Amino acid sequence: MTALGRARTDEEAAVEALIAQVPQWATSASAYAQLCPDVVSPMHRGVAGALWLVEPEGGAAGVLKVPRPDMDGLFDRAAGATGAQLAGETGAGPGIIWADADGGAVAMEHLGKGWRTASLADLQEARVMKAALDAARAFQAGAALPVRFDVFAEIRALEARLIAANIALPADGWWMLEQGSAIEKAIAAAGHDLVPCRNDGVSSNIMIGPEGAVKLLDYDRAGMNDPAYDLAVLLTEVCAFASEREPYVEHWAGRADTALLNRTVVYGAADDLMWALWAMLSAETSPRVHVEFRKYAEWRLLRCRQAMLQPQFEERLRKL
Repeated sequence: MTALGRARTDEEAAVEALIAQVPQWATSASAYAQLCPDVVSPMHRGVAGALWLVEPEGGAAGVLKVPRPDMDGLFDRAAGATGAQLAGETGAGPGIIWADADGGAVAMEHLGKGWRTASLADLQEARVMKAALDAARAFQAGAALPVRFDVFAEIRALEARLIAANIALPADGWWMLEQGSAIEKAIAAAGHDLVPCRNDGVSSNIMIGPEGAVKLLDYDRAGMNDPAYDLAVLLTEVCAFASEREPYVEHWAGRADTALLNRTVVYGAADDLMWALWAMLSAETSPRVHVEFRKYAEWRLLRCRQAMLQPQFEERLRKL
């Protein structure tokens, strides 16, 4: 732990400046330390924002999330802060102590003893998966968010940035982008509601607590979206086969729903494409060479291809 006032780097000095803005910590914080390293593979943690454990004198520890400078323009910072606040209000995520809507920094309660980061192995348990889906539903029942999240708009924006930076797509990149456009058209034709969505399916952004409690972390892509998107990205993370999705689709919808199942598959492919493009761009533009962005991009592209190459994929687009 670093004692407050003893910053050794510019990053720590910036953290201390943010701690001073948090009313509950301004006069009580005594020490802080980085909570986890920034890593994108095999776990995805601390990449968009650095996580710091803050210890106030005589009070409960908290966590300060500070956006990474090299991720500027790749995430909506204000939307992330607003999403985190809604998660705290609905119980889907940790309680929020303070948030900077402009800069995107967020101070939240620390999920301490008895809590741990979920793994894919944990999410093979139906009990854990259903609890995570219920938490997503609780978030979706909250007040409307001020921004819209559109995965297809994100894909187009990332493609434009890759072209501008002269970063080559994979040989079949043009085809995956065309398939992404086909998904967009099919979704638009089928229609959908808009509710607050977290729009993140990364397993390491799920915390498992005492007695099976679950909290969802990371609202960097939060925004109004089709409620099926939250279901889709989590099922894409966890389920290797469409048949494995069926009980969770039924849990979500209250009945078997083939159209919803199809929607989870095609949305999952679009989400993988978006994250792959983000990682390709970050691999070339981020100074953090220790973060395996290229590896992450290749993995997301592989899963995207696998979904789009399924013989049933075109049929799924017709039945949303």
